[in-house]
Parts: sequence; C-alpha cells; structure tokens
Amino acid sequence: MNAAHVAAALVAAILAPIACASGEETGPVAPPPASAPAAAPDESHSFFPLLADEARARGYELPLPYGAALVLTGLKDREIEVTDVRLGLEGNPGTSISDFVHLGSSSDVFNANFKADLFVLPFLNVYALLGYVHNESDTHAEITISTPGPGGGEVVYERRIPTELDGFIGGLGFALAGGYQNFFLVADVSYIQSDLGFDDKFKATIATVRAGYRGKIGTLPLQMWLGVGSWDTAATAVGHTDLPDGSRFVFEADQRPHTEWMYDVGSNLEFSKKFQLVADVGFDLDGGYLVVVGPTWRFD
Repeated sequence: MNAAHVAAALVAAILAPIACASGEETGPVAPPPASAPAAAPDESHSFFPLLADEARARGYELPLPYGAALVLTGLKDREIEVTDVRLGLEGNPGTSISDFVHLGSSSDVFNANFKADLFVLPFLNVYALLGYVHNESDTHAEITISTPGPGGGEVVYERRIPTELDGFIGGLGFALAGGYQNFFLVADVSYIQSDLGFDDKFKATIATVRAGYRGKIGTLPLQMWLGVGSWDTAATAVGHTDLPDGSRFVFEADQRPHTEWMYDVGSNLEFSKKFQLVADVGFDLDGGYLVVVGPTWRFD
C-alpha cells in the first residue's frame, strides 16, 4: 500500500525536466542555448518564440522553437517515511494504527517519458509530459503487540513486504532561463499526476534551480550545470477492498520522502542545432540517487 504511494510520488519527482540556458561570449543576458550562428534580421522564422527578432537583433543565438524528447530515468534506494496509516469502513472515520504498526519503504523506479516543449519566448519554455513507470518497493513493517495478563509486556514482529507496480503519469511545466556571457541560470517548475491504480491520483509539484557554464568539447557546444530541487511529494494513498457483506474496507497512508531535496550535476551536448543529448546524475545525500538520459530533437 505505502510502497505504491511512494512509487507514484517519486516518479513525479524524477521527471522534472533538464533545462539550460546560455549566451554568446559578449551577450549581457542570455536565452537558452543554440549551436548555430544568429540569423540575419530579414530571414523568415517560425511564429515562435515571440520577440525572437528583437533577441536576434541584439546578437543572441536562439534554439529551434519546438522540441521532442525521450526522457529515461532510473531512481534507486529512495527512502520514504510513512507517518500515519488509517483503516476503517467507508463512511466512517478511519482508525489510526500507527501506535503499534510502523512502516517505511525504499523504492527503485524506472520511468520512460515523452516530453514535448515549445519556446514561447526566448527565455520561457513550456512543456508537457506523458510516460510509463515501473516501481519496485521494499516495505518494512514493525508490529508491536501487547501481551495479556499481569506483568505483560510487548512483542515486536518485523516483516518485509516486496511489491511491484506499473502505471502512467502526465504533467505540465515551464522553465525560465537567463544568463551573462557563458554563465546561465534556469528555474524549472512542473506539476505531475500519477495513476497506479489507487482510488486517488498522486499529485506533486517539483521546483528546481540550476546554474552552469557553456563551453565546448572539440567543436560541439556543451552546457554543464549544478542544481538543487525541492520534491513536494508528500501525499496520502487511498485504497479500498470490497467485503463479502457489500461494505467497503478503506485504507489511507500518509507518506513523504525522508529528505525533500535532490542535488544534481548534468550536461547537455549539442551534436547539431536539431539533435541534443542530456545526461544528469542526482543524489539526495540520504542513500538515494538517480540517473537521467534524454535524447532531444528540435525543429521549427
């Protein structure tokens, strides 16, 4: 139960898109990166991004406005706290069992996500996400039972509960970018919903900030960055089981990551103006880590 909830929340978190921005050597404020020279002012362009001609007139290079990416993410050993578990019949308040049952989980997640994005402005990118997730969780249960009779004590039982779940996710987000010379700063916010078969969809808001530098490997442009993200994935898993007498048994589990923050280091290599490859590695400094690979195709 809690392991599934963990999976949904974590999947949302790992999908925070990798974005970057940079400028020319002499540019005072920079839009997102591009590898081709700035176009002539009288050259025709796509309708997006808005204000593109003004940006090019000031000497900025702009990426192609539309993008499609396959984002593959692996997350391992993310620790989850289950703060309360409630059981009851539908229509009646659930009774907490947390005084004698303590739960915690560790999750491994694989996610394959399609991302479509658009530069609405030279410094504003909006995107949509749709993907599949597979979760494997290891839930640890500690059950304390009081023994009857005078001088009775307590007996503690420990159980390990492995689970596997599959589901789908979707979301929307935006990224704001700016920079000075070859340095850049990106702020990214995404809202995600996950469906793993429970009564409620899991929802999360993820906010990240990344700062980095634009250089080259040989002749290929390369952006490198350091980042920090807040994973607002605390939520409640709600499920039910229909009983033989027609009533419905309901369970609720409140959970949150053991640590909210994820720190990452990444890069974006531009093989051409149309094809780029993102690679990113993140750590929560609590034993959990993730790896992201995202080939991206840009077009106008």
